[in-house]
Amino acid sequence: MIRRALHAGVLTLTFDRPEARNALTPEMLDALIAGFDEADRDPTVRALVLRAAGPSFCAGGDFGAFRRLIAEAAPADGPDPIVGSNRAYGTVLERLAGLAVPTIAVVAGAAAGGGVGFVAASDFVLARADATFRLPEVTLGLPPAQVAPFVADRIGRVRALQLMLTAEALDAEGALRCGLVDRIAPNDAELAAELARTLAALERAEPAAIRATKAILEHDRTGERGATLDFAAEQFARALRSSAVSERLAARAPSS
Repeated sequence: MIRRALHAGVLTLTFDRPEARNALTPEMLDALIAGFDEADRDPTVRALVLRAAGPSFCAGGDFGAFRRLIAEAAPADGPDPIVGSNRAYGTVLERLAGLAVPTIAVVAGAAAGGGVGFVAASDFVLARADATFRLPEVTLGLPPAQVAPFVADRIGRVRALQLMLTAEALDAEGALRCGLVDRIAPNDAELAAELARTLAALERAEPAAIRATKAILEHDRTGERGATLDFAAEQFARALRSSAVSERLAARAPSS
């Protein structure tokens, strides 16, 4: 359901349930978490790519799973199992947004509901020209519960609210204009070339510096600003004392 491939420091996780428009299952969420753990833990991983098999990127939650959940009455005492099921998806988005390495979503086809969550939580979003983006939850009587904060972080609260309340569908150009997408490619070949260019740009940076930069921004997203600046100073000092930085600075020093 999630295919994993590691090549030249790039870990690619592919949604591979095309017969169900890559709708999410608990097993897929577990596999994504395992992939994120690998990216955080393995220093040779320089970037993580999310993509999909088939004509859709990701349809979000699995309706069959929803029907099974509501078929069971809520317990008279104790937590509702639906709460835990929904929150598990939010945990996956938190992990993606806070990942130590750069993340790139490659979107071809439709991203809906929870699929838009993966887009919003990624650092770079590359879309084929026929990609579409929609948050249809309110038309089903549901809020986009776990997705909402990540979409608002990515494109701003007001525009995010408009998209969520109207279930407006965006084409790739519309998603580019509002900041949900970063680059558009007309076809698969150009999409692959755009991904290669993005990865090549990231390869020019020192991996430890990338991880430190991401850690600073994640600290700022989840913590207090002063504490973040203290954390950032510590990260800077650690980096400046590293051998990699010493070598790069020496290479740039003017010749005597």
